[in-house]
Amino acid sequence: MPRVNLFYIAVGLIGILLFGLFRPSTHGDLSFYGFAESNETEINYNYPVVVDQILVTPGQAVKKNDTLMKISRRLAKESLEDQDFRIAELKAEEALWRQKKESEIAEEEQIKQTKLEEADIQIRRIEKELAFKKSISQELKSISPATSAYQPLEDQLVELKAEKENTRQSYELRLKGLRSELRLGYSPYQEQIKRLAAEQEFEEGQKIQHILVTAPTDGLIGNISCKEEEHIPSYTTLLSFYEPHSGLVNGYVHEDLTLQVQIGDSFVATSLKDPDMAYPGRVIGLGSRIVEIPTRLRKMPEIKTYGREVLIEISKDNRFLQKEKVSLRYISSGGGK
Repeated sequence: MPRVNLFYIAVGLIGILLFGLFRPSTHGDLSFYGFAESNETEINYNYPVVVDQILVTPGQAVKKNDTLMKISRRLAKESLEDQDFRIAELKAEEALWRQKKESEIAEEEQIKQTKLEEADIQIRRIEKELAFKKSISQELKSISPATSAYQPLEDQLVELKAEKENTRQSYELRLKGLRSELRLGYSPYQEQIKRLAAEQEFEEGQKIQHILVTAPTDGLIGNISCKEEEHIPSYTTLLSFYEPHSGLVNGYVHEDLTLQVQIGDSFVATSLKDPDMAYPGRVIGLGSRIVEIPTRLRKMPEIKTYGREVLIEISKDNRFLQKEKVSLRYISSGGGK
């Protein structure tokens, strides 16, 4: 009687199994695994808080607007002291600004005075020269000089007086503007000082601000990442929150079958524990790259396989547990691109 070689039988069985696993599928028998996606919300604040009281436990079901915990925002003493320092700093800067404006006014006054004195010197010089020429002509009675002989000096005298008046008016306008700026307080620091003072007054009344953390919707409490009387930094998660039943299933189709799944295709999601728990769904999203399929969703967990992520929308009125593994079976094409 011929002997049976068990090695060849084992190789043949493995080959049949691998062929069944990796053979090209048709739409009729296209299926893969997924899990009920969890819509998780992490609750945190953009400022430091202190946890006063925790009113829930992980896994607890809550209703929308139920109080989950009581916290308080406590303004640090250093923050108020910093406001005082900044206000004092701005007042010092404003004093320097005023001193600078007063110096500008004094400098403009000095320049104006110098310019007017220079003009007066020139005017007196011309007046003396004109008076001298007229006195000489009066002594020489035998000579009658023409009036035009004095005209250039008289014209020059008129010009100098006009320039002096223009100079005086020009400096007066500039001084008027500087004095007005100083008097009305057009300081860039005034508004900042007022704003900081208002903030300081508000913060004095907000040293301790009590806050109720409430449930955004009906759902389940996930992890609680803090304890009572703990100081929590900004943006640090206090707790996580889940909707009771997600309307999404996240699956992975094998890389050889990616072209067989399109946006809009219909699938049915079935619980592996209870075949009677099945819900129709529609493909609403496809991954943009090939990734390693999670071990839990492989048909043979010990063999690494790769595929494309598929997001399927189902009714929220389902009884899948959070992260429950389900089977996804193709039903019909949706004609998506």
